[in-house]
Order: sequence, then structure tokens, then C-alpha cells
Amino acid sequence: MKLRTTVRTTILDRSDVFVLWLFAVLAALVGVLSLISVVPAIVDLFGDDIPVTLSAAMTVPTDAATGSATILSGTFDRADLVVSGIDVGPRVALAGSMAATAVMTAVVAASIVAMCRAVLLGRPFVRSATWLVATASITLIAGSLIGAGLDTVAMFSIVTALNPDPMDAVFPFMSEYDFAPLLIGLVLAVVATAFQLGQKMQRDTEGLV
Repeated sequence: MKLRTTVRTTILDRSDVFVLWLFAVLAALVGVLSLISVVPAIVDLFGDDIPVTLSAAMTVPTDAATGSATILSGTFDRADLVVSGIDVGPRVALAGSMAATAVMTAVVAASIVAMCRAVLLGRPFVRSATWLVATASITLIAGSLIGAGLDTVAMFSIVTALNPDPMDAVFPFMSEYDFAPLLIGLVLAVVATAFQLGQKMQRDTEGLV
């Protein structure tokens, strides 16, 4: 008796195909735009003047209101500045932080495109999609930590350059970390594990008839 291997593929209707193509195109655009837009931003960092956003400890003047309402008290906690006289080190750190964010976005976008392509081909658990999702997970976790570290170094250097006396600083040093990329990276790690299990199940279902 001859044995024949059959491959079970997923049947998609037109709406499914349209949605998958839409997601793939949008993800590709976001990934490409993130890489393109970061280039001029990094170039601007090495000019004479650079834009930065710092934590601020400033009081809102009570006479700022000119209408019927009055300001009793208020503070600013952020300040958008254009500064000059910054050393190369903080500029490089800021550039690295921006590059890490752009690379994270591009890798996640590439993983979305790969998953959409795999589903469109009827084989959602191919090895390439699994590896790309795993790579996106590692990139998000490592990139968010590296980017936050570089940004912290840059902000500390800039704040120190603006006011070396921490007791009389209008712009106090504050370090912040966005946990969203880290959590998304952990979710993608779980998805990559599920894809790996699905890949094994897909091989098992390529049964003998």
C-alpha cells in the first residue's frame, strides 16, 4: 500500500485576505517610516542646537490668567528646550536611544508582515514566522532596556551641564521607564512558544492517507 502525505491548508475568504493584506501593508509602512524618520532626528542631534524634553520644577505664575477665573497655584513638570553647548557623549547616547526605538518598531512590524504572509499561504506556523516573532520579542526586551539606559545617561549629562548644582536645579534629574515594550516583548515570547508548538502540531497533521 502506498502512503501519500497531505498538507492541510487554511481556507480564507475574501474578507480575511483583505484584512491580512491591510495589516501587512500597514505594518510594513510603519516599519519603513520608523527607520526613515529616525535618520533626520539623529542628524539634528549633532547640530549646534538640539531639542530635548526635561523634567521641570517650575511654578506657574498666578497672574498668567487674564479671564474671570484665577490661578491659585500650579507647577510645570515638563519643559521642551532647545539647548546648545552639549558634549558629544550625550548626543551619541540620545542617538542610540532613538535608533533602538526605531529598530524595535521595524522588527515588530516585520514579524507582523511575516505572520500575515504565513496565514495567507495557509501555513501559519512556518519556522520563519516563529523565529521572527522570537526575534521581535528579544529585540523589544533588550531594545527597551538599552534605549532607556542610553536615554537616562543622556538626560543626566544634559541636566548636569545645564545646572551642576542639584540643590538649585530648575530641571531636576528624573529617570523614567516605559514598561509597555517590555510587556509586549514578553507577550511575543509566549506567542513564539505557541507558534513553535503549533509548528509541531502542523507537522503531525500532515498525516498519512
